[in-house]
Amino acid sequence: MQTDKQLTMAASWFGAASISLLISILFLLYLSFEHTSIPVAQNFKLYAALPDNTQIVTDSIEIKDARAKIVEDFFLSYKSQLAGYSDYFIQVADRYNLDYRLLPAISMQESNGGRRMIKDSYNPFGFGIYGSKALRFESFEEAIEKVGYSLREDYLNQGLETTEQIMTKYTPPSLEKGGAWAKGVNTFISEML
Repeated sequence: MQTDKQLTMAASWFGAASISLLISILFLLYLSFEHTSIPVAQNFKLYAALPDNTQIVTDSIEIKDARAKIVEDFFLSYKSQLAGYSDYFIQVADRYNLDYRLLPAISMQESNGGRRMIKDSYNPFGFGIYGSKALRFESFEEAIEKVGYSLREDYLNQGLETTEQIMTKYTPPSLEKGGAWAKGVNTFISEML
């Protein structure tokens, strides 16, 4: 029995070897004959479906001063008519080297952003108003300009730099109220960060 198995395996091996040899000889003969070639285009592209032009996507970041927008949004949140003057507030703050938030904060403390001021005074800062005496301006621009100038010359340049120090001259009665004016101005300043 075992010899029958061995004989079958030997025959299978010789059969497989003969077939492999025959296939190899036929393949070598095939390679030895001259073949006609199929011409290939010169501009052959492996990925012909890709677009001819490569598109370049670029982006840029524009750096812009956000202070005017901060002031505008601040005034808009209080429905103040001064929102339209936010650019001018920044110009005056830059011209006199003021914190850009100081004038808007004072206007909120003094007149709720111009909503509670003497009629036709254009004075949302309560500036120069003592009892029946009231300083009037021709426009909000004039008020912003003159009060900004005065804050620089008559307050900051005289060493009154904090809101608490400014309060001692701007509104002395507030000292008796525990510094309510400076606290209010500081609260409004902190809203414009």
